[in-house]
Amino acid sequence: MTISPFALLLLLGTLQGFILASLLWFTRSSPQLPNRLLAVLIGLFAIASLNMVALEGGFYEAYPRIRFVMDLLPVIMAMPIGPLTWFYVRSMLEPGFRLGRNERWHFLPVLLDWVPALICWTFLIGLATHVFVRSDLKGWGDIIDQYDMYVDIPRWLSISVYVLLARNVLIRYQPAGRGPEVVQQRLKLAWLRQFLTGLQIFQVVWLLFLIPYVLPGLRPDWMGEMNWYLIYVPMAVLIYWFGLKGYLHARLSALTERKKATTTLPAETVDKAAGLLKKAMEVDQLYTDPDLTLEKLMHHTHLDQKTVSHVLNQHLDKSFNAFVNGYRIEAVKQRLLDSASSHLTITGIGFECGFNSQATFQRAFKQFTGVSPSAYLAQQTSVSVKKSAQV
Repeated sequence: MTISPFALLLLLGTLQGFILASLLWFTRSSPQLPNRLLAVLIGLFAIASLNMVALEGGFYEAYPRIRFVMDLLPVIMAMPIGPLTWFYVRSMLEPGFRLGRNERWHFLPVLLDWVPALICWTFLIGLATHVFVRSDLKGWGDIIDQYDMYVDIPRWLSISVYVLLARNVLIRYQPAGRGPEVVQQRLKLAWLRQFLTGLQIFQVVWLLFLIPYVLPGLRPDWMGEMNWYLIYVPMAVLIYWFGLKGYLHARLSALTERKKATTTLPAETVDKAAGLLKKAMEVDQLYTDPDLTLEKLMHHTHLDQKTVSHVLNQHLDKSFNAFVNGYRIEAVKQRLLDSASSHLTITGIGFECGFNSQATFQRAFKQFTGVSPSAYLAQQTSVSVKKSAQV
């Protein structure tokens, strides 16, 4: 068993990917979700790269039983890469983002990656029950080869669509806060732009390979010699780049959090400030001001920026925008079900509760509740009707 220079490069990239994915998974930073999403994404790339090393390096020929086991397990999965990319970007930019039921539905197309393994299991079961014979193996293998050729089309489309969705999140994101907080957010945006640009470049390379792969008549002679290295060498570069840059960014975030944690305030000061902030929202209803800023909140509560930022970030675990929008969303939820507001549109209620644009209102509402305002109203109306029917 020999290994070519290209295969060696893939092997090094694979090992680097597994190491960096493990470091990302176990990095202690809050929130952990972005790091773990990126770790899974890099892990999927690394597993695919390792499989190619084993295939081209003759490992499977030397150990056919391992190849047999690999054929029965759906370890090579590309369909989750798109959703993982989108959710990674959202989890980096949306403090309240969680992988809820609606988000998990996006992973359903992974079934396309499982089809070859299911075909293998079907043949084995048929062989064990004497429905098939060993001579049928070649025909079933041809089916898998044909499937593997064309399933790359929906895989490529899926990743491309989700990268565009992630890019749209970046375009709509507006940094909030001031000083060091804004600098950190801009560094985060710069990394995410690089991350998505890297994926888009990889998609272009993949497409240039995919067209002649699916249409053999367009395939040049030199392409047969290079085989899948045209895809997997750029993938090895992505593994190393994403893993290293992602890990360094995660470490920087963790160090920033520790630095914030060292800035402590007396418990009495924290309790007093938290009470004033709560009164400003619940009693004085400052959240209804569409132009509310941190400076206005400081002026109203007679608190300095250090105290407000510390209480919000360290004790309430919220940014200024998340703190204010939380009260706005709760007010919207109440007024949607209040008959006194029936003359207003949903957007009108959002404006009266402090939002200054329909897009911001829709995005914030879905971020906090997981559904759009109209879907929430429909759900609550349905529940009320059912309760009335029971009575």
